Formats: sequence, C-alpha cells, structure tokens
Amino acid sequence: MKKRYQYLLKAIMTVGIGMTLVACGTSSGGGSSRHSHRADSSGMYRVQSGDTLALIARANNVNYVDIMRWNGLTNPDRIEVGWRLRVRPNASGKSVVSTPSAPPVDTSGGVSVVKAKPPASANQDLAANPEIVNNLRWVWPVPGEVLKRFDGINSKGVVLAGNLKDPVFAAANGEVIYAGNSLRGYGNMIVIKHNDTWSTVYANNSELLVKVGDRVTANQTIARMGSTEAPRVQLYFEVRWNAKQIDPLKVLPAR
Repeated sequence: MKKRYQYLLKAIMTVGIGMTLVACGTSSGGGSSRHSHRADSSGMYRVQSGDTLALIARANNVNYVDIMRWNGLTNPDRIEVGWRLRVRPNASGKSVVSTPSAPPVDTSGGVSVVKAKPPASANQDLAANPEIVNNLRWVWPVPGEVLKRFDGINSKGVVLAGNLKDPVFAAANGEVIYAGNSLRGYGNMIVIKHNDTWSTVYANNSELLVKVGDRVTANQTIARMGSTEAPRVQLYFEVRWNAKQIDPLKVLPAR
C-alpha cells in the first residue's frame, strides 16, 4: 500500500507540469507531504522518506533536470534518504555531487526561497552577447514547421511538426544525460548536455536511439518522432542556457 501511495503521489505531482520542463511556479497545496521540501538558506535540501525528484523540484520552483545537473545525478528515479541535494544554483554555477550524510538537527523558522531570473533575462543576455551562441554549432532537431513558439510563460520551448518515425537529430555535440519516460507529459524524452552552460531537451518521441552516457554529434539521429504523451505526432524541443529556458529560435540557424 505504501509503495502504491508513493507511485500515485509522484504521478499527481508530475502530471501538472504539462508540456514544459519547468516544474510549476507555485508551491503545491493541500499538504500532500508531512514535511517541507524547501531548500535551506544555502540552497540545499536533505532527502527524506517518500521524496521524489519531481516533488522536490516543484516545491522549489526549479526544473528536475537542473537538480540532476547540479548534483551529478543520472537517474531521476534514484535518490536516497539522507542525501543533501543542491536545489538552487550555487554562486559558481558548478555541479556539486551529493552524498549521504547524517540526518540534520530539526530547526524551526521559515526559509525564503530565491527564485531564478525569468527566462526573458537569459534571452536578453544572449541578445547582448551573440558570441555566446556561436560557441556551438547548432542544427534543427527536425525540419518540420514550428507549431508552437516559445513565450517564456506558458511555453518554455517550441513544438515542431513531423511524421511518425521521422528522425530526430541532436541539435549540437554533447553527452546524453537522460533518456527515458519517467515524467508524465513528456513521453519518451532525451536530455543532452552540450557543455557547462548549454543543454537541450527532446520529448514525445516514439523511440529513443541513444542511452545515458552516449556522446553524440550535431545532426546525429538520436530518436524517432512520435506522439507519446502528446495529442499528435510532434517534437517538444527546449534549449537551456545557464539553467534557464531560452527561445530556441534565437540559437537555431535561420531557415
């Protein structure tokens, strides 16, 4: 029964994410957990029994993919009680690998959570420094038309058209840091880390052709288009710079 409850809790906490890879911007209500999942003043959180990465990300208004990157995690379904996870970026922006440690002494008092800058800030930074984009060779992940554009609020990426089983290409050289279907709303999904600041997301695929740890090159086929967790055949594509979603059309070549 406990295992089934945890599964249902995870499903409930992740289903509302919709077609963005950012956890919801407001903290969950209704008291679905007996303890707070908020970070402490240093931006760290200690994993407790029943926690999931999606639940922790939601409570701290961040993306679970970023928590994975900040802590050197490769499997979003594997976190252990006692781990101290960074759930807000540190000052240096470097990853911090978490390890189990002794339970903390219980303290009282609220902790304020510093929210990241809105995506618009990242887009403005890129506009002012176009050489940043040129650090990578970018290609379109699919040739289809743009069905839905980035707006920074309701859409944190773009939706691209295509046909079932069409190839999905890596948008730039990098390493696969996630390949699976753990989060509802995204279907079969791939996340590629290109360097310390850039990453891309490819969701709703019918088939994944790469695995975690694989090195890929721009234009390499990494998946097949599909409609998993989507109303039609499509590719949901997201670009992140310094852990913030940016408009993919600002980095992809004009066409």
